[in-house]
Amino acid sequence: MNLFDPSRRLSRRRLLTLTGGAAVATAAGIGFAPSASAASAATGYGIDYSDASLTAGSVAAAGYGFVCRYLSWLPNPKVLTLSEAQALTAADLGIVSNWESDGLQSWQSSVPSDPYAQGSGHATEAQRQALANGMPSSRPIYFSVDFDLQPSMYAALNSYFDGVASVIGRSRTGAYGGYHVIKELFDNGKIAWGWQTYAWSSGNWDSRAQLRQVQNGIAVAGHDADLDQAMAADFGQWGGTGGGGTGVILPSWPNITEGMTGPSVQAAQYLLRYHGATITADGQFGSGTLAATKSFQSAHGLGVDGQIGPQTWSALIVQVQDGSTGDAVRAAQVELNRFGYGLAVDGSFGSGTVSAARAFQSAHGLGVDGQVGPQTWQMLVGTGNGASGGGTVAPPWPNVIDGDTGNNVLAAQYLLRYHGASITADGQFGPATLAATKSFQSAHGLGVDGQIGPQTWSALIVQVQEGSSGDDVRAAQVELNKFGYGLAVDGSFGSGTDSAARAFQSAHGLGVDGQVGPQTWQMLVGS
Repeated sequence: MNLFDPSRRLSRRRLLTLTGGAAVATAAGIGFAPSASAASAATGYGIDYSDASLTAGSVAAAGYGFVCRYLSWLPNPKVLTLSEAQALTAADLGIVSNWESDGLQSWQSSVPSDPYAQGSGHATEAQRQALANGMPSSRPIYFSVDFDLQPSMYAALNSYFDGVASVIGRSRTGAYGGYHVIKELFDNGKIAWGWQTYAWSSGNWDSRAQLRQVQNGIAVAGHDADLDQAMAADFGQWGGTGGGGTGVILPSWPNITEGMTGPSVQAAQYLLRYHGATITADGQFGSGTLAATKSFQSAHGLGVDGQIGPQTWSALIVQVQDGSTGDAVRAAQVELNRFGYGLAVDGSFGSGTVSAARAFQSAHGLGVDGQVGPQTWQMLVGTGNGASGGGTVAPPWPNVIDGDTGNNVLAAQYLLRYHGASITADGQFGPATLAATKSFQSAHGLGVDGQIGPQTWSALIVQVQEGSSGDDVRAAQVELNKFGYGLAVDGSFGSGTDSAARAFQSAHGLGVDGQVGPQTWQMLVGS
């Protein structure tokens, strides 16, 4: 929620841009969709953001159905205004009202002596602003708890929300926070509305929450935002109907391998040249391209297999736009020409390439800005011949941090052991796991923060399949057991593990091959 908190920001090195919540921003370049059970209830996707210069038209054009916008102490440039609310309503976007002064982060230094009074004070100002912006008096307001609040603070937390309810009524009182905060407040009858963030949730979701924040750090028309998923028809929205936001599902990145030919091979070769490879871009994946691919993968901390799959594509692509020049532009021009645009592959991103990019984006339901960024790249490369999969998408990688417990921690520990760490796999993220994580990140050229987030997961995972053995298999067995398969965590990928992997893949719309590869890993870990 707090877009200014650097500890919550994801690295932008390989971040994918989203529209309509269709693709998740991860190093793996795999998309996002709810689980089968959630899909039936979800009404669509929206965003929350603090940059008030993001226009209603841009949000609607990107395919979102609603926005979550701020109320806070004034003056504050991030708060919703009446004119913005009117523009959002005119664009038929639903509006969710959220109060955030500092997200109670000041409690980390000192819990107030009278949290009830603080809650009632926040609610009084929140209600005043919301009504002034045109919110009907029957609609709820969410109040942010934007840090990993500890159980020792639960009594104060409940008192704070009693204070909120004393002003706006319990039936209109909502909370934003991690799993444990939302569960505590629902369990004690303090809130009627829940907006749960994936942060501090360790993969757990409270089914009573009407909203989920599923990804931080996406880009919408060049502005920073977070991705939200509606889990109920009524999630507290007002203004427009919020009927959009069903999303654009991106195709899977194709897997380009030695011996293949065609435009996507040529585009990959141009991108390799952009990154310094001295190869000919002839559309033939031969020994030179294989060597260049392996060199690129090694330099970027990727698995060195010589195949240009999701992780390698995500690292290769760069945003190009009007005025750009060079081999990255040639790659985009080659891909655009697959769709009949007839561009000269001259490496000059001029008006003709801008027009082609805009036409392609419009035809494929993307935000139309004429820039070939991550999402447009994925749609270009993954659509048509050479694309693997059928647009199946996976949830965000979770962020597993010091103090967390559970299956995802246990799986991560087994993967760290596979990569050489001498730690006990006990499902407790303590000092040893923290040190092992930092050591792994340093060795693989990742940001060393000790948190197992998207990039670290993507580097940790390895493909396992029938006949594999060891701690990497134990990690997969632990994750499969989250879904009730009851496997012995013995590190032996036999027929039972193969059957469980196939059943999981079938249930989640994945290609059924029994192999636990990047997309299956992400679906397992993130669901």
